[in-house]
Amino acid sequence: MINPKPSVCIIGGGNAAHALAALLPHQGYETRVFAPYMDQADQINAALLEQDGYMHAEFAPHNQPNGLIKGKPMLVSKNAADVIPLSDVLMMPLPSFTYTSTLTDIKPFLHEGQTLCVTPGQGGFDWIAEDILGSDLLGKITVVGLMPMPFNCRISEFGKMVQVQELKKHYSIGVMPSTAFDESKLMIEDMFGGSVLPAGKGTFLECSMFPINAIIHPSRLFTLLSSWEEGNVLDENPLFYEDFTPEGALSMDETNKELIEIGKSLTAKGVAVDIPHIFDWLACYVYNEPKESTLQRFFQTNDAYKGFRCPLIPSSSGKGFVPDFTNRYFTEDIPCGLCLYKGLADIAEVETPKIDEIIMYCQKYMKKEYVVNGKLVGKDVGETSSPQKFGIHTIDDLKKLYYP
Repeated sequence: MINPKPSVCIIGGGNAAHALAALLPHQGYETRVFAPYMDQADQINAALLEQDGYMHAEFAPHNQPNGLIKGKPMLVSKNAADVIPLSDVLMMPLPSFTYTSTLTDIKPFLHEGQTLCVTPGQGGFDWIAEDILGSDLLGKITVVGLMPMPFNCRISEFGKMVQVQELKKHYSIGVMPSTAFDESKLMIEDMFGGSVLPAGKGTFLECSMFPINAIIHPSRLFTLLSSWEEGNVLDENPLFYEDFTPEGALSMDETNKELIEIGKSLTAKGVAVDIPHIFDWLACYVYNEPKESTLQRFFQTNDAYKGFRCPLIPSSSGKGFVPDFTNRYFTEDIPCGLCLYKGLADIAEVETPKIDEIIMYCQKYMKKEYVVNGKLVGKDVGETSSPQKFGIHTIDDLKKLYYP
């Protein structure tokens, strides 16, 4: 147990932010919330007033803690100046596409000695932080990438109640600087319990490469939609995980194996990374799935994944469903996930036919151009989180960044 506990600012107003706003103050952390998006801060404050200032979270029975948890944030504000300077730890449970705007908002109020914990910490966060914050400021703070996101949860009443299906108990982290690993490990264990290991060798490059959402979501949707064309409709909107197919599991396996080959080639060229298979890491380590199980069985039967539908919306005719290509499973996991992998593959000189196939399919309906003739050279590469966007084009560029 950490004593005294650091003060925490939660950044955002989404599902995980709600869960953190209940759990952390319940556990004795002085907690503030920075909710800069639209009028979320006003909505949360108005809702909290109706229940004596407490955020409520209902944790499913198999979790520890379980049942109704109440926590009282000290302040919820849309102004970074009100909350960022007063906090020792800044928790960012945010999608990758918000990193740039969020870091820009908080930059003027960051100070030496703070810890910035981003979860799940993927999408080239360290490259974006270097670009926005600069090396001098970045060198004065600790940055932690926490994987996976601690909660599987959904808001049931905005600003008041969140339903937590799963609080994970096993994590992997990348830390900058690496000397802060032990302290960061203790912090995560105190907040969430369970065990904490390095992400591979503990670098932020491995945080970006670890197999989570960009392996899961695009593979599942590609196999669901591969025969779909504009103008068609799907008869039903299946459950994303319980209806997981053998084809989806195979596509995920192929994609992940290409990612592992990228890691092996980078390592052979002098940029050491250790990238696991999603079954070994997510299923067996994070969720204690038996080794003799399978990817399909894991996703179909795990309580943490129950009840989530695919990102389909009713068709304009009112009959059947069509894909929602504005959903973050496309808008985040393709440009900030698979395109990042593809950019590293080009640097590592690794062929990635499955990754290419999925990107090519999705970019067609997203009205984007990322991959052309097997290379990440399309006109919209600047919208991705690929290394090329940040001027990283060669193995030597990666070595200079990670082995200065």
